[in-house]
Amino acid sequence: MVYPLNEYAASDPSRLMATDGQNAHTTADVNRRTNQLIHAFRSYGLDPGSRLAIVANNSSDYLCIALAAGLSGISLVPINWHLKAQEAAYLLEASGANGIVIDPDHRSLGEAAASEAGIDLCISLATLVESLAQRPDTEPQDPGPFSSVIYYTSGTTGRPKGTRLAQTPTAVPLEEAIATMRKAAGSSAQQQATVFLTPGPLYHAAPLNTSISAVLLGGTIHIMPRFDPEEMLKLIDKYKVQRTTMVPIMFNRLLNLPDQVREKYDVSSLETVTHLAAHIPVHVKHEMIKWWGPKLVDAYGSSEVGVVSLISSEEWLQRPGSVGKPIPSLSLQIIDEQDREAPIGETGMIYITSHTELDISYLDDAEKTASVHRGEKQFTLGDMGYLDEEGYLFLVDRRVDMINSAGVNVYPAEIESTVMLHPSVDDVGVFGIPNQEWGQEVKAAIKLREGFAASDGLAQEITTFLEGMLASYKVPKSIDFMEELPRYTNGKLHRRELRDPYWPQS
Repeated sequence: MVYPLNEYAASDPSRLMATDGQNAHTTADVNRRTNQLIHAFRSYGLDPGSRLAIVANNSSDYLCIALAAGLSGISLVPINWHLKAQEAAYLLEASGANGIVIDPDHRSLGEAAASEAGIDLCISLATLVESLAQRPDTEPQDPGPFSSVIYYTSGTTGRPKGTRLAQTPTAVPLEEAIATMRKAAGSSAQQQATVFLTPGPLYHAAPLNTSISAVLLGGTIHIMPRFDPEEMLKLIDKYKVQRTTMVPIMFNRLLNLPDQVREKYDVSSLETVTHLAAHIPVHVKHEMIKWWGPKLVDAYGSSEVGVVSLISSEEWLQRPGSVGKPIPSLSLQIIDEQDREAPIGETGMIYITSHTELDISYLDDAEKTASVHRGEKQFTLGDMGYLDEEGYLFLVDRRVDMINSAGVNVYPAEIESTVMLHPSVDDVGVFGIPNQEWGQEVKAAIKLREGFAASDGLAQEITTFLEGMLASYKVPKSIDFMEELPRYTNGKLHRRELRDPYWPQS
């Protein structure tokens, strides 16, 4: 099989294929740089089966490195540059990385982590890019298999675990990889060769995988160096973006823009806006649909298995809060605390049954892999939820985040959605803290919107507001106001960081 990038470059070499805010690359540019990177990797001794880490900002070079790694049988290991050196070193050691690419902004982090992990091959991104002119730009003679990216989970319940999206083998034939991407993108050529915007960090699974797929299927990708709400609107308008993938916190920031800013830009080109990773408050989604139209698609899933369920805007408006029905290759069961299937409408652990070769496993961690399985082909992502009469899934919370107060299960996500309805609240995290009588009590950390000041009076006002909408045991017994809540860059709340100071450390 001829590399698809070579085909695109040959048929339409001047067509725009990738931008990143500073650079604009044609199909010929992307093809040439990717081929040159493959030759560069081989010169460093990175053969098929090798693992290459990268710590770098979003850029078209990052994308080309990911393409070159996959096409040459190297497993890329993206590193979150928010990590400390010790945390990054753990990922390098756990993944068995043979080398690391480091951009200038993260040199100290990358080099310190590599030193601690005992990795000698530290490749400067700037030097690598400068050297490309001396590398062959021809397609390698033996393309070999396509290697999947190794991602690490957020580590909300302990150290991050390595996983490959959808548990593809270390490498698969390129034809098979392309066929999978086509199936995910849709059957028509128009759906595949689309104009795509990536606002999220490329070290996360959804932004990087969708960017790789968009290019390999002949589309155009616009990569934002960092998310900025007005800049996103500007790019959608300028490039007539058709598809994008977002996380709910981005919607909050877009909705907080003044009306005169929102009205400046034409976003009518958008066809599909997929959102995932974190819970979205019902009123936020209503506002986004009102603004952008019924173009939002909620995708429930994870780095471990990809998409589990989907719901269109039209379906969601009939069932607000649902994350849809499972994709055809999967089915769902809700299992209660007695390990029995829960009745319709009752909350339990969500278990996924695969009807294909899809399974869930964690890199070099058989114990963790076994802990999430219930039977040979049934596994869980650790989420709690329920099914309605028509089989639509509603998420409630994660088991590890559930609060047990006086023997009653309290789900933070439900409370957070209600708190967000108060006009002063910009962001909120709810968690349990020790209570001598009840075991746990509910506490809230709140970030206020501009124009509101933290005070005991405002805390009481919010509490009174909640008392009119929630059962008394769900109302936070105390509120802390914070300048910023700790969130991962994929939008998920770092609840442990809020919770841990209140609990004795063992």
